[in-house]
Amino acid sequence: MKTKSIAIVLIFLTISVFTGCQPKHPKIGILIHSYENERWIKDKDYLVENLTKLGAEVLLEEAGNDQQKQISQAQDMINKGAKVLIVVPIDQDEAAKIVELAQKAEVKVIAYDRLINGCPLDYYVSTNSVNTGEIQAKYLLSLQPKGNYALIGGSKYDNNSSRLFLGQMNVFQPLMEIGDVTLSYSEFGEAWSKEDGYRQAKIIMEKYSEGLTGIICGNDNQALGAMMALKEAGLEGKVLLASQDAELENIRAIKDGLQTCTILKPLQETALTTAELAVAVANNKKINKQFTTESNGKVLVKSILVNATVVTRDNIETTVVASGFHTLAEINQ
Repeated sequence: MKTKSIAIVLIFLTISVFTGCQPKHPKIGILIHSYENERWIKDKDYLVENLTKLGAEVLLEEAGNDQQKQISQAQDMINKGAKVLIVVPIDQDEAAKIVELAQKAEVKVIAYDRLINGCPLDYYVSTNSVNTGEIQAKYLLSLQPKGNYALIGGSKYDNNSSRLFLGQMNVFQPLMEIGDVTLSYSEFGEAWSKEDGYRQAKIIMEKYSEGLTGIICGNDNQALGAMMALKEAGLEGKVLLASQDAELENIRAIKDGLQTCTILKPLQETALTTAELAVAVANNKKINKQFTTESNGKVLVKSILVNATVVTRDNIETTVVASGFHTLAEINQ
């Protein structure tokens, strides 16, 4: 009997060795830059929910838009045994230090929504920002195919800002060349904030407001700031206004005719895709995902980019409400 027991123990030890001793519940870290607007709370909730369902132990930190703090949080998660880090960086360049720390510890990094530049980043999962910029511009041009437009860019520290601009210019440039469209203003901001949107929109109102057709903002926060400046200039609801993120206050503004459109990002799909990728990587399992590649200035990063949807006054119920992003009761409050 004793010999039989020893044999069974040896069999289990052999199985463990050849299966790589993978933990039953791998630790996966989520590093969020901040909860500065409601979409990031949704992202966090979707990520935690999906990772937990897939059997991961979740480590979660929010950095309050402090990149050095986020780097320290990453090191702490690595020390605690995280196998994969999902990172929403604050600074697209400084966050490379997180990837370098992770690589030394043989920990994989997935950049979530925002690319991390200049480092051997493993994976990138995001909404397709070039496509989003194209959708914004195309929708405004469907309403006013000729005119004077202004671009309030997102944070200059975020790669998504330049990609949005690229998408917008893919649409505007051909029309600018034949004289149908003029671009009176185009600058990147310091932050994805209401204050930054207001600051840039005030410049537009002071210098370029005469004959202004439309403004495209980097995100909904900036659009709220732009609305304040438009209201002060007596142009609220008279100038086309586009942004992205489908925040509740902006959806209400669209319903009331004060904003033209926003972009609904597929957060649930993006979070699920990221969670599945993270758990497969943590468990050394085959990854059943179709990748494209994005350059971060150092390497070609395996990437998954998901397309978004435009939200207008006419399709709020079939987009935002149907997806469960906001309820009709919330919008109508």
